[in-house]
Amino acid sequence: MRQMHADLHIHSPHSIAVSKNMTLENIIHTCRLKGLDILGTGDITQPDWRSYLESNLEYKNGVYTYRGMYFIVQTELEDQESIHHVILLPTIEAGELLQLQIMDKAKGVTGQYGGRPHVNVSPPEIVEMVNDVGGVCGPAHAFTPFKAIFRSNKYASLEECYGSMTKYVYFLELGLSADTNLADRMACLETLTFLSNSDAHSEGPQSLGREFNRFYIEEPSFDEIVKALRRQQGRKITLNVGLEPRLGKYPMMFCKTCRIRYKLLTKDEVTPHFQSLPLHKTLFESYIIDGDDFVYYIFNSEEQLQDFRNRVGKKEVQCVKCALENKKSVISLGVFDRIDQIADYSQPKHPDHRPPYLGIIPLVEMIRVLKRVRSVKAKSVLKTYNELIKKFGTEFSILTDKTVLTKLRMDGTDYEPLVNLIEAFHEKKIEFIPGGGGKYGEIALEEI
Repeated sequence: MRQMHADLHIHSPHSIAVSKNMTLENIIHTCRLKGLDILGTGDITQPDWRSYLESNLEYKNGVYTYRGMYFIVQTELEDQESIHHVILLPTIEAGELLQLQIMDKAKGVTGQYGGRPHVNVSPPEIVEMVNDVGGVCGPAHAFTPFKAIFRSNKYASLEECYGSMTKYVYFLELGLSADTNLADRMACLETLTFLSNSDAHSEGPQSLGREFNRFYIEEPSFDEIVKALRRQQGRKITLNVGLEPRLGKYPMMFCKTCRIRYKLLTKDEVTPHFQSLPLHKTLFESYIIDGDDFVYYIFNSEEQLQDFRNRVGKKEVQCVKCALENKKSVISLGVFDRIDQIADYSQPKHPDHRPPYLGIIPLVEMIRVLKRVRSVKAKSVLKTYNELIKKFGTEFSILTDKTVLTKLRMDGTDYEPLVNLIEAFHEKKIEFIPGGGGKYGEIALEEI
């Protein structure tokens, strides 16, 4: 058995809003910097991308390879309820068979941007079609406010969605605004294996491999991956690594129009900072507008807070910031509020099989934050990133291996702030400004 790092959900240039630089050469380069061993192919039902992969990948011993990187055949489909599913398949031929199954149920599959098609079938039918070609599937980015199984006014359990086909769903993808602690508040997910994948739309280290899984398997192959997802014969995932959920784009309640974020508080959570701001009142509750980024609602009790959350879920609450500008827009539940709404437990109940989850950010993002520049593509950021990889090994080893952190610290004072930041993530000692409405969260650097 050996440990292998895998990112099993990416996209190709044949999906909307994906970089044209998502070529094998470019993604292989990033995989080597990061320390990825296994990668999903992305978009296998799109014929042009599939043909490109067929002409470059070599199949041997149950897995596809290209210049030392292993590939698992993968795609993402959207069903008639706008729920997205991650699909893993044994062969490229299985991808072609799946394409043939969906051709009369979807539009634009063979088009330039047919990589993630909308298929006019139910969630159970998606599972059945994937089973028919020898693959496995599970919910993609399961908690995001858009295109997800557990989004507002959608399903509250796995069984509600998949019915009799639930027994064939072995995994769930957490997504950027959720982690193990949040997902394990739902009893229906106890038996599932959790995946943390990047859903990469570009080839750079800030996107590809920003979330990954550490598999414990005999060899890199589709069969071994499935055994690990089902936790059979000692195969398993031993670590999930991904964004700390508060740094994702959708943890907080938000307005889709103005993008302001909403935080719900009870009276005992009101600090002197809030007391210094003007208080406004509506028919049901009080609120504070804190600049252009946040609105804080204040409630006398948890019951009132929950009632407000339910009204937001039903699209009954107008955005107060938009209303001041004579605009009409309702606010939407973020990941945290939606989980609070449907969770079975107030605290996570981790099953014995659940591996640790390391909430962190990509190394280039850490360097950007420490240098206090705006772009992860800045020359100074990339220069430092490449120097670190050259001196200390892969990004994943720098982020997860304590012996590498020791080497970093011993190398000199230049890397001390970076080591402190990485260790602060490991030890959960970072203060966060949560994201929402499509805006990523931030870390409070002065607290480190």
